[in-house]
Amino acid sequence: MSEFLKIVRANKKSDRKLDKTYLWESYLHQFEKGKTSFIPVEAFNRNLTVNFNECVKEGVIFETVVHDYDKNCDSIQVRWFARIEKVCGYRVLAQFIGADTKFWLNILSDDMFGLANAAMSDPNMDKIVYAPPLAINEEYQNDMVNYVNNCIDGEIVGQTSLSPKFDEGKALLSKHRFKVGQRLELLNYSNSTEIRVARIQEICGRRMNVSITKKDFPESLPDADDDRQVFSSGSQYWIDEGSFFIFPVGFAAVNGYQLNAKKEYIEHTNKIAQAIKNGENPRYDSDDVTFDQLAKDPIDPMIWRKVKVGQKFELIDPLAQQFNNLHVASILKFCKTEGYLIVGMDGPDALEDSFPIHINNTFMFPVGYAEKYNLELVPPDEFKGTFRWDEYLEKESAETLPLDLFKPMPSQERLDKFKVGLRLEAADMCENQFICPATVKSVHGRLINVNFDGWDEEFDELYDVDSHDILPIGWCEAHSYVLQPPKKYNY
Repeated sequence: MSEFLKIVRANKKSDRKLDKTYLWESYLHQFEKGKTSFIPVEAFNRNLTVNFNECVKEGVIFETVVHDYDKNCDSIQVRWFARIEKVCGYRVLAQFIGADTKFWLNILSDDMFGLANAAMSDPNMDKIVYAPPLAINEEYQNDMVNYVNNCIDGEIVGQTSLSPKFDEGKALLSKHRFKVGQRLELLNYSNSTEIRVARIQEICGRRMNVSITKKDFPESLPDADDDRQVFSSGSQYWIDEGSFFIFPVGFAAVNGYQLNAKKEYIEHTNKIAQAIKNGENPRYDSDDVTFDQLAKDPIDPMIWRKVKVGQKFELIDPLAQQFNNLHVASILKFCKTEGYLIVGMDGPDALEDSFPIHINNTFMFPVGYAEKYNLELVPPDEFKGTFRWDEYLEKESAETLPLDLFKPMPSQERLDKFKVGLRLEAADMCENQFICPATVKSVHGRLINVNFDGWDEEFDELYDVDSHDILPIGWCEAHSYVLQPPKKYNY
């Protein structure tokens, strides 16, 4: 059986919780026997700040650390060459060149390098040497020069190798768009008609832990036990940097949205809003997250002109406690910030439960989507009888949101990479600090129904394939983030 190498980092953050993180070791060994499979990295939306899809492929040769020599080479790093045989998320099954030894390695480990990396990082080769695994070294110790030359000439020269760009890309992973301490505006998930001021507490790849602090709140802070967005010693409100929950400083003022903040902040953002209205560059504070930092892709003006208040669509409620159905919803208002709308689910409480969202999101779907892809469509509150879209549109004298306003359907080639039974890591959209091992239970067009391993199907959640809350296996260990063990998993 192949060896499972735990991820190695040069500057690993000390965190005792990582001792309880779940590893995919048993499933990867099952994969070798053809008994399970994983969603490939290229199927997901970008979940790292750097794309390694083109350089990490089957057959690619790389350098890796040989830990056989660790006890005897205290200040010297010993490396040898290996070839990738299989890729499973951020884990690769590799085999040492010239040996039968196979091992599973996370590509973001500090043990994996592009070819010729040693000569570039240590020009005099004072601290890095090349030697094959110890078992081979003992076998060929009387003819090591010929062995090494045969390996290089016969199995490495002329083959595809991991380029130096791979090492450059890994170095970029530690450079974040945002920084701890920056402030932004955060939608109140328990009162979606209100925006509050929050601070970034921690950054982990694309994910950020944000919370509301006493420094920014105009009154006494709500109890953290009742409000997960409020800072406390153990506060964990993790969201992707592209989350619909967060906005730049000044968003509420620009769009006339209810803002719960201190007087000084309100005055500051009113000046930002006025500057934007005048076509001037706003004066931000040094710790403000700006509109440029949270900019969205531009929208075709011809298409945007088709959007009208009252148009209907189907919606996964992003503020729900469960995420396994779609709702009848409408556009209620336009925001002044381009591309943003106020939307709500049809019914008597539409305005009270409304929220701002950019048109390019992973929650809105065309009328008829649920029926076409065999999903439940929840009718408006207090609706009586059997819901039919054609009858409802006629009764409401309403029209549908045009198809070209929704995110383009992914290619069939990409959709085919999401199959029932494939495994992944998924952030719980209700308790978003938890990332769990999960399995695709069903596929509904661009939506996948995901079951958290060990949990009943009532906790299943629907994710758009473009969601940043679904991740390839190995994401958590690469970022020192705890992957929750399956509910029924025993250590």
